Formats: sequence, structure tokens, C-alpha cells
Amino acid sequence: MNDRDRLRVSRRGLILASTTGLTAPRSLAPYPLAAAHQPVTAPWRIADGLRLAGPVSGLASLDPALSRDLATNFLLRQVFRGLVALDRDLSPQPEIAESVTVSEDGLVYDFVIRESARFHDGRPITPEDVRFSLSRALDPRTTGGASEALAGVTYLQDVQGAADQLAGRSDRLAGVAITGERSLSITLEGPSATFLMRLASVPASIVDADQVGRDDDWTVAPNGSGPFAVVGWDASESLELAAADTWWAGLPALPRIEVRLGSAASQPVNLFQGGEIDLVDDVPPELVELIEDPATGAPAAELMATGLFATSYIAFGNRQPPLDDPHVRRALQHVFPADLVAGASFNGQVDAANGLLPPGLLGSGWPISPISIDADAARSELRASRYGSAGSVPPIAIYAADIAAVEALRDVAGPELGLRVEAIQVGWTDFLTGLAERRFPAYALYWGADYPDPSSLIDTLFGERSPENFTGYVNPELESLLAEARTADAGERIEIYIRANQLLVDDAALIPLYHPIGYTLARAGLGGVGATPMGILGLETIAEAP
Repeated sequence: MNDRDRLRVSRRGLILASTTGLTAPRSLAPYPLAAAHQPVTAPWRIADGLRLAGPVSGLASLDPALSRDLATNFLLRQVFRGLVALDRDLSPQPEIAESVTVSEDGLVYDFVIRESARFHDGRPITPEDVRFSLSRALDPRTTGGASEALAGVTYLQDVQGAADQLAGRSDRLAGVAITGERSLSITLEGPSATFLMRLASVPASIVDADQVGRDDDWTVAPNGSGPFAVVGWDASESLELAAADTWWAGLPALPRIEVRLGSAASQPVNLFQGGEIDLVDDVPPELVELIEDPATGAPAAELMATGLFATSYIAFGNRQPPLDDPHVRRALQHVFPADLVAGASFNGQVDAANGLLPPGLLGSGWPISPISIDADAARSELRASRYGSAGSVPPIAIYAADIAAVEALRDVAGPELGLRVEAIQVGWTDFLTGLAERRFPAYALYWGADYPDPSSLIDTLFGERSPENFTGYVNPELESLLAEARTADAGERIEIYIRANQLLVDDAALIPLYHPIGYTLARAGLGGVGATPMGILGLETIAEAP
């Protein structure tokens, strides 16, 4: 695979699943750097616009209600915005709304829309546009009847009436009420410490209700609500954006954005070194040492490193044999030296993971008692299992789109313990479908947080009521902690999630592999990039570096 084909995942939509080889650094042959005599040293100028490499899979839709992967979210965030947005510190701030007020009981959020808020054609954004947008984000008719294909469930399911909307019993989200010419309220089923974070998501963006209602092909040239307007789009080749003079904050300084899609976006580091793009927002960690080598020409650019709110892991369900036996799950934990992923496979350019939660969320380092790598302890666990020995344990099937980590577990668990691990590789589309349908008792995945809170990982991936709990894992003690966290204050929530993170490890719900570091490569002279632990959010901040 080339360096844009790594399947990274966020929620159900995803760009990549899992990890790479574990025993030695992966060969760099698929990722050749441009020759040393080709560096581009001319500084970037804002008048030239910004050239990017987008997803090699192309861009299937410009509808934010269908946006389920990190790469698509990034592009659509430039075209559409919602009532609130995350700032550089990942705190939710008013965006299309000029103000938000929360009731004392935490159930009602009152918004006032900015008088300057406009769609790209100049029409004012109204409360009805907001109600329409949030309603269709939970309406199965948006996806032809498939509610599991909706991107907004994770973000909007706490809004009053969401269940009726998802079940097709209503065509309007009951919890959204228009209260004035520029004002509306959103009522929740219960208090939520993360609602404003989730309201900043792409699926909660505001679309033009009039355009969607009259034009079945509205996504070909959407009348967006963000800082950049679509001027050209070929789903498999390119996306062209231009600064929107209707943007509420004023015309962005960056005049245009050109995004390569499909095969034209392949190997962006080489494209960067060849002077064909100006920014790489996802440099493969295994290339960092080579890029930093002066012989490659990278000194003409800035390489920025940011710890990401993401985790690569192997998940174990607890509903089907033999993984319903915690001793079998713990045996797999004890025998697998997962820290080799960080140390060997990525040349130390990622952080080894001891738990699900990446450091930095809520400002915490998430202390945890790690798994001991101890083959004798693994054999003791198998003897304590209902099977009594490895030979009696049925084969353990683990699924992934990128199968290397599972193969490494198989190659250790077999010789060391005599366990039979079946590493089953599934094509990306089928893998996503299988996850959504909970067909995999165990799987390997890379997961990026959808919003900057531990609930985006623990609640989403292992909570009983979550549609993204792909194995159907159930733990009453975990559910009690998650319920407690939903109404706790900030300090209490950290302590609760420290316990929840440890519980998942102790119950062997997963083998944590690594927390990635995001490496961003920017042309000399290109400023205002704004890389965050959730990646680059908005491009309206781009400017020439001083």
C-alpha cells in the first residue's frame, strides 16, 4: 500500500484499520522519497493557493450527513460549518451561532444565529435550516432507509426525539425548536458533558434546506455554509474550492484550494518533494527519519509533530466462545509484546499504548497498570479457563483490513501457547459492513477520536448502547462508570475514565498497540496551519508565514 492507502478509522467511517508488521521495521520500498536533486526551495505564496493530496479512494459524496471518515470530514469541514466549532485548543466555540446559553439543568441549549451568517449564494442561514439539517442527519431517508449508514448518530443521539427520527416515526427532530427569527433551542434527553463538542462535528453541519428540497443533485454544487465554496468536483480526480466572500468572519486570505483525489493523490510525500502539493497532513511515521535527512531536501519545509487523540488496538468481544472466557483473552494479552509496534515497526515514531485512551485528552496522562508480557502467566490463564489447556481452546478468529498485527499475534500465540489464532483479512468495504453488523468477535483497528473527550473512545467503542461497539462487548461495571461520567464534573470525569480505561485492560477487552503521532509537512512560507491532536481542522487560518 502507498502512504495514503493506510486505512485509518474514525467511528464507522474510517480511513484505515489497524497496524503494520511487528518484528522489524517495515520495508520502505513502497514509499520511495523523491531523489535528493529534486527539492523545491521556493517559498510558498498565498496568492498561489493551496494544493493538497486528498484520499486515494476518491470523494464519494459532498453530503455532510454521509461523511464517516477522517479525510472526507476534513474536506467537508471547509465547505460546511455548524452552530459551533472546535478552536485550536479543541474547545467548542460559537461558529454560525453568535452565542449559546445552557439551562441550569443542562438539558436546553439556546442559540442565536449570527446576522452575518450566509450560505455561499448570500442567503441568510435561518433556524429552519438548522432544524432541517440536524433532522436529516438522523433521518434514514437520507441514506435510502439505512439508519446504520447515517454519520450523525454518534453526535446527535442525545437530542430529544432522536430515537423517533432514527426509527422513521418522525420527519422532524422534536428536540429542535425555533424560538425567533435568528434563534432556536435544542433540548436533550439528559445532561451531556460532551454535547457541544459533538455538535461541532461535520454531520451536524448546516446545509441549505431550500437547495436540498428542490434539487436531487444538490451535492454536485452544494450551497455551503463554510469558508470555502465548491467550484469544481470530480469524485475520483479533484476537488476545487474558492474562498467564500459570504463567510461570516470575512473573506479568507487563502484564495483557493486544489485537492487531488484518487490515484493522482498517491504518495503525497513524493508529490510534496516534487513541488506538486504544498502540505502533507499525514506523513507516515516510518518516513520521518528520511525526511529529516538533509539529503532529501526537506529542510525547505517545516515538519510538525503532534500527538494525536487516536489508538491502534485489537479488540476482543466477550459474547462468543472462546473469547467469552476472560482467561483466554488475558492469555492473548500476556503473550503479545505490543510495544514492538512502536519500537520496531515505526522506528519509535509513535507512542506505545498501555490502554485505550491517548495521553492529553482532558489534559490527563491516563495512568494505568500495564499488561505484563509473561508466557508463564499466559499458560496459567489457560489452565484457569474452562478449557483447561490451549489444545482444547477452539480457533480464535480475528478480522482486519490490514492484517499484519493479527498475523503477528497468531505467530506468537501459536508457538508460545499452542493457541490457534485465525488472521482473517477482509476487504475494506466488507470490513466496514462486518463491523457495523457485528459479525466479527474480534477485530484490529485504528480509531481516531471524533471529539476531544475520552467518551469518544471508551463509550463509543465499548459502551453497551453504542452502535460502534462492534463486538457487542458488555460489562455492567463499565456501564456503571460510563453512566456516572455523563453527569460528573470535569475533575470527577477524569478519575472515572481512569478507572474505565484500567477496567478494559484488566478485563482483556483489548490489546492496545500504539498512539500515533501526526506529522505534518508544510512548504516553507506556509503559515497558520493549525495542526491539533485531531488533525488540521480549518484552512481559513492559512496565511503567509512572517
